[in-house]
Amino acid sequence: MKLGYLFVPPRGSRTRGPLSQDTGRALVAQSLGFAEFYAAPAQAAGATGDLSGAETLPLLQILPTPVSAPIPKLALVDCARSGELVRPTGPLTAPQARDDVVLGQSLAGHLPFSVSWVGADMLSRHWSTHVTACTYAARKACPADWRVARTVLIDKDAGLAEAMVKAPDSPCRAYYAALLGPKADDATIEALIDTCVLFGDPNTVTRKLDHLRQLSADFGTLVMIDHGWADAARARTSMALLAEAAHKHFGTPTQPAVRLASA
Repeated sequence: MKLGYLFVPPRGSRTRGPLSQDTGRALVAQSLGFAEFYAAPAQAAGATGDLSGAETLPLLQILPTPVSAPIPKLALVDCARSGELVRPTGPLTAPQARDDVVLGQSLAGHLPFSVSWVGADMLSRHWSTHVTACTYAARKACPADWRVARTVLIDKDAGLAEAMVKAPDSPCRAYYAALLGPKADDATIEALIDTCVLFGDPNTVTRKLDHLRQLSADFGTLVMIDHGWADAARARTSMALLAEAAHKHFGTPTQPAVRLASA
């Protein structure tokens, strides 16, 4: 299982592009061995506005490096001025909450990406729908192609992780409250957080992730949704603990030496 990283800016913020990253933490994620980052495709590059619903973009381009990472370039090549370098990109993936839309996107050849607010039952429907679409298109459905997004917050003290996720000013709470709409009460918001957010100590989060994979199906990439947490140091530590847990339990290729230095 690989790890992906997607930053969700606070609601109401104005970003410089469709998926501007938190530069510091995106680079930390790269140093920890996170394998995928995401950007809006070229045709959506001019999109503006409140992008706290980044998972609702119709398509995401898979990148091997953070969006904010600078690309070194040569001014001259063979005594001639070089043009702009094109960032290497991967295939398109389609974030979806509804299984009926997964069918059309998979038929079009886009890789499945299950958004962070769907439960295990819907995840299993996403996978079965993708398999059906691949069968219609005479392609093989590979679990490695499936991306499942989840907000993740890990702390060695499980109570602190839960308190940070559920605090009244938590960006995670604000994100899910916005998804549910203005009529959602606190109980409904917390129920969604309990169902869809991976929080707790490393062992607890590992068990939750393992249980999620058993209830739905194996997936190739866990996309960590990162919020604008007020405690940036704790957020970085959480990422390091996730990388360590994924490496130990699922064989995810991470970088232990850098991980310990970053924590």
